[in-house]
Amino acid sequence: MKRSTALLAALMATLALLLGCEQELVDGRPLVSEAARPAAAGLAPDRLRRLDAYIEGLIESGQIAGAQVMLARNDLVVYTEVFGVRDLHDGTPVTHDTLWRIYSMTKPVTSVAVMMLHEEGHFGLDDLLADYLPEYAEMTVLRDGKRVPAQRPITIRQLLTHTAGFSYGFTEEGVDALYRQSELFTAKDLAAFSEQLATLPLAFEPGSRWHYGVNTDVLGRLVEVVSGQTLDAFLDERLFEPLGMVDTFFEVPADKLDRLGTNHRLHPESDALEVVPDGSLAGIRWQQVSLLSGGGGLVSTADDYMRFARMLFNGGSLDGVRILSPKTVSWMTRNHLPDGLAGQGVFGRDAAIGFGLGFAIIDDPVGWSGHVGAAGEYWWGGAAGTLFWIDPHYDVIAILMIQRFQAESVRQTFRTLVNAAIE
Repeated sequence: MKRSTALLAALMATLALLLGCEQELVDGRPLVSEAARPAAAGLAPDRLRRLDAYIEGLIESGQIAGAQVMLARNDLVVYTEVFGVRDLHDGTPVTHDTLWRIYSMTKPVTSVAVMMLHEEGHFGLDDLLADYLPEYAEMTVLRDGKRVPAQRPITIRQLLTHTAGFSYGFTEEGVDALYRQSELFTAKDLAAFSEQLATLPLAFEPGSRWHYGVNTDVLGRLVEVVSGQTLDAFLDERLFEPLGMVDTFFEVPADKLDRLGTNHRLHPESDALEVVPDGSLAGIRWQQVSLLSGGGGLVSTADDYMRFARMLFNGGSLDGVRILSPKTVSWMTRNHLPDGLAGQGVFGRDAAIGFGLGFAIIDDPVGWSGHVGAAGEYWWGGAAGTLFWIDPHYDVIAILMIQRFQAESVRQTFRTLVNAAIE
């Protein structure tokens, strides 16, 4: 037996050498499931060096503090690099196990949890939300400054597609002003959040528009009610532990807190990079957490999120663990916006971009202004500059981790440079 084990280990080592593979260990665990040389997987090394130079230039010019990039092709992680510092105060460098505030990249995770429960037959996607959360039975809509009874009920599918009528409180006008006044994100837990939200008017009739809002936080409460578990307990037991996502949580454990760096923004006048405190976006924090924001509350690592993305890329399974049916994943990653909304597009600017069940979807890559993309590509990002996408046509997964608000130009250039490296 020992001889067979030794022989197998030798063969694996030889194979790794032949493929140019290497593994890096963190706490005895492989950092990535498998790593190979980019050229062997069809990513041009010289073009990836452009990506390196771009990120290093951002750091040198003071646009970001640090970054981490992971790329996979054909389900092999072929590029994993770290840059700069994670803590602007003490200069601690970014490491492969750095923890990142992923904000709205939490939404795909919560959406997967919802679809797990849907697969078990707990609800239909066109079921009324009020059948499970009664507080939404009699909603109002803010129309011309006045509250009027909503003419349509909210469905679960509308929550998944951001067409339910909710907003986020980003502006000082209309429903957003009411969100700000109510201080929604100071609620003690998801139950209180949901009860308070249901007292506020909708921004529009359910199903009539696409508008980014707190829909996925409501879905987090739906997961709790249907499963009988808190959202964090459900995700830990049903998703994170099975997938080996050991560093993804709403509250950072005390023994891992040193791996969470500072968050940043550019000063509005000097344009200098500065640290912003946790809680500066919707009050979301990562210590002493009671409100489990299914729309923006998770912290994760690039390695963990790559495992989540690889599960989706593989049609709902990873390393022998099935989370969703491949048919469900295929269905989630198609455009679910009704025909009447197709011309509005996501964020009202790109009719080429639709929305699936938790992800933005490229429907028409030619019509996507200013970007190179492929039909069927699906993606989402976080408020502090994080981004991931899965391109089933070219078999690519890309993850960018940074910590800076208002970094859309960085994400756009990152997309361009990664796509340009594809052979």
